Amino acid sequence: MAEADVELKVKPVERTAEALVLSYEVHNRGARALWLVEGLYDESPSGQRQLAPEKAYVALGGGGEVVVSRMLLPLPENLLVEAPEVPAVHRVDAGQTVRRRVVLPLPLTAVSPYDTGPAQTLPLDAVKALRLRVGYVPDAPELKRHAARDSQGTAYEVPEFGQTRTAQRVLESAPLPVPTEAAK
Repeated sequence: MAEADVELKVKPVERTAEALVLSYEVHNRGARALWLVEGLYDESPSGQRQLAPEKAYVALGGGGEVVVSRMLLPLPENLLVEAPEVPAVHRVDAGQTVRRRVVLPLPLTAVSPYDTGPAQTLPLDAVKALRLRVGYVPDAPELKRHAARDSQGTAYEVPEFGQTRTAQRVLESAPLPVPTEAAK
């Protein structure tokens, strides 16, 4: 499945008093299904996980560009990881379009599944643009997925880390300007 078979459309960034909102669509124009690698989690202090459908990983880059990701992130090279964070997957059949949204609370804070140091924030006036990255894996008979339930009882599937790391492809938006004022 070539990237030309999968299309990412991102609407202009919306700004509220409390957050930036990214709304987007992924359209599978290919002849076979794919799996969006997008199901991120919130974790309670007791360790219970719950799917967080509007959550994304956030990397605060130099020069004011912020990368917003819903995908399997690479493992940090300088960190020993006991259990990689593998997002849940959502099946998108051939010809299907799914609509999603990401809500980024303000001030923008770096979000990663791996503890890489003190929390970083970026004032909104320092943000020049957002870039959205969405991961997917083409469906294949050998793709292994495991059924799970979150703390609320929501059923989902998690692919194996090694297969996902190898097979994941990434859709990336062009830089998205950030509104200077909140919508009224």
